Amino acid sequence: MLKPIVIPALIALLSAASHAQTEVNNQEIKSDIADITRSDWRIVEPENLVFLDTKYGRIAIELNPDFAPNHSAHFKSLIRAGAYKDTYFYRVIDGFVAQGGIQDETIIETYPAIENENDRPLSDSLFVDLGNPDLYAPIVGHIDGFAVGRSESLGKEWLLHCPGTIAMARDNDPDSGSTEFYIVLDAQRHLDRNLTVFGRVIDGMEYVQKLKRGDPNVASGVIQAPDKGDAINTISVAADLDEASRPAYRVMASASQAFEDAKTAKRVRNHPFFYRKPPEVLDICGFTVPVERSSLEPSKR
Repeated sequence: MLKPIVIPALIALLSAASHAQTEVNNQEIKSDIADITRSDWRIVEPENLVFLDTKYGRIAIELNPDFAPNHSAHFKSLIRAGAYKDTYFYRVIDGFVAQGGIQDETIIETYPAIENENDRPLSDSLFVDLGNPDLYAPIVGHIDGFAVGRSESLGKEWLLHCPGTIAMARDNDPDSGSTEFYIVLDAQRHLDRNLTVFGRVIDGMEYVQKLKRGDPNVASGVIQAPDKGDAINTISVAADLDEASRPAYRVMASASQAFEDAKTAKRVRNHPFFYRKPPEVLDICGFTVPVERSSLEPSKR
């Protein structure tokens, strides 16, 4: 007499357990998918993220303390000390660089110069080869989204002067960089290994391109009085801003299939528009590493 009651109850219990296990499995699958998706990207650390505000808009810069630890730290110390308050992009040459900072030589001399970090010994960092030859370096590719040149014969690797690169200006002495920085407007590969690259623009390059130009034939492009270049309205390190409201960014991981797919899309032109197919080569400075604003909550970044 109990069987008709127990058996349906048991079936219901087993069904509920099966449903619960299915839900657990589904959650695990969703979690795995999320992990795979996240593995294609890396979050830019707030301590390595700088925001530079101009009248045109905000420029986001990722510093690279891995390649240039002293320059990255020095730049942040200048920002935090207020050294760039009331300064301008005072030397801007179309198709070359936009240089900003203190400009006044007597003030610049009060700051210490930094030993150059123009290159470093070949490292164990995860280097992803671009996949084709380069005109300036024996090997080129990416480390953490940064364009890198390498030479096995020299035993060296270095960051490249691609558009958006931020580097330290200097005099003839390789170790005379101090406060003045520049952002590359168009590729300047001849400067590779001659000046220290310590970061790159990851958002807002369109605002850099809007900066007022100087005459390249007058004072090497320094904007002449009474005119002034565009002001650096504010400059800050993301880590110093309120976590709940500061923007966050993520960069596509160099060692991911998504990154390879992005390169292939630029290298292989199969669209019917190309009735004469271009060579399947990729210029290291012509490939923009995918970057996007992160939608993750602060606790999950």
